[in-house]
Amino acid sequence: MASTEPYPSSPPSIAKTSKLDPVLRNALRYTISAKEYKTLHEYLITRSPAALRKRAPPPAKVESSSRAGDDANAAAIRASLRVFIASQTGLQIWDLITTRLLARHPAKARTKISILRSPNLRLSLSLSLILFFHRTLFRFLTRLRSTLLSKDAGPFRRRNPRIARSLTSKLAPAVGASLAGFALGVYPADQLRLTIAIYISTTAAEFAYNALDTEGWFRNKPWWWGSWMLLPLATGQLLHAFVFDRDCFPKV
Repeated sequence: MASTEPYPSSPPSIAKTSKLDPVLRNALRYTISAKEYKTLHEYLITRSPAALRKRAPPPAKVESSSRAGDDANAAAIRASLRVFIASQTGLQIWDLITTRLLARHPAKARTKISILRSPNLRLSLSLSLILFFHRTLFRFLTRLRSTLLSKDAGPFRRRNPRIARSLTSKLAPAVGASLAGFALGVYPADQLRLTIAIYISTTAAEFAYNALDTEGWFRNKPWWWGSWMLLPLATGQLLHAFVFDRDCFPKV
């Protein structure tokens, strides 16, 4: 006897979309972006052996898994890791060049330094932490500022007017993100740390002067006032250091 059902029931779908392994998903997420993985898959993995092609996840699956989480934090970690690896590799190559190729005297036996006390490692760690904390703090303070400027935050602004004015200022994200510079303290107290601090402070002063000049704070300044005035001061400082503090100059 024929079936009384007007339409036969469709068979259940057997193939289901398999999810990525959590360890592999997090490893790919914090080391490479979905767009970079797509390019890598297109030019390298597709030309690799069949065993590797079967194990490598498709780019669409990697892109869908990256959309599920907060990609901004992952991007900050990726950038920090790349700065750490690039700076550490560059410093190791520079040490090799200076000690093996450019050394005028035969290399002496160097005392072994633990990994945690290595200047190269601490400099690379300091640079990567500065980048990570700067991006994280700037993003957090920007979102906090936009939240406090919304209508829902009106009661908080009325109860705390000073804090609200400070956090909703246009300079609040930049000033708060500058706290990432304290990560420079990871590097040993050496001349390089002092040089970086002087360079950052002078560059910040230059940017502040240019911003004030653009807003018209120095509208009535004389015609001869300009950046050229720093030249005699810098030259005089160099001459003074050469005469009285000659030990601060590199030996030829």
